[in-house]
Amino acid sequence: MSLLRTLFFYLVFFPATIFFSIVAIIGRTQKTSHWCERNWGKMVAWLCASTNRVDLSALDENETYVFMVNHQSFYDIPLLFKYLAPWQFKFVAKKQLFDFPVFGHAMTAGKHISIDRENRRQGMRDIQNAIDTANSGLSPLIFPEGTRNPAPEKDGLMEFKTGGMVLALKCQKPIAPVVMYGVNRVCKKHSLWMNPFQEVKIKALPPIDISEYKVRDRVKLKEQLEEVMGKAYAELRDE
Repeated sequence: MSLLRTLFFYLVFFPATIFFSIVAIIGRTQKTSHWCERNWGKMVAWLCASTNRVDLSALDENETYVFMVNHQSFYDIPLLFKYLAPWQFKFVAKKQLFDFPVFGHAMTAGKHISIDRENRRQGMRDIQNAIDTANSGLSPLIFPEGTRNPAPEKDGLMEFKTGGMVLALKCQKPIAPVVMYGVNRVCKKHSLWMNPFQEVKIKALPPIDISEYKVRDRVKLKEQLEEVMGKAYAELRDE
């Protein structure tokens, strides 16, 4: 049954992803991109048939946040598009992801935020783009670990990067930590092989008011986030 579901996943996933990407590229509006992202996320979650236990009760749908989410696999992306749809967030991602054929172009059309880690001047413009995004009412989403975690069940969360803290502090919006557990069971790092019928847990933690923080407090903020998100991750693991 699992093998048949996995084969069905591949038969549908690639053509549907190309379809939604092309619609987003042609449309090039926030409304079109959001429709494509939300429905693509719903479709991928349905194809994977994971049991998703989701608690976002700590968040206000009328608030603009900077989301901080731990990162485990490619499957994080469709799940976030599905469940965080009310906030119409924008991923903050490395520049190379935007170079992918079709999907990367759809990210550009959807005005997700490219970060150039090698060009300091362009990097500053990218940060300003994130600030403008937050000021427009859209929520930037950052993976503070900086990359996908290869062994989350064994090692827990990886150390957070201070660069994500700087960006969040400059946006001057409440930080909404979101912890995901079990996503790597569906799809591991460096793999598109899907294992259906797994349990995934997603929990939003109480937002953090950063009005009293300055950019110089980025290490303090990093340590606070590592503590609260690490504790929540361990609780989800032990449930």
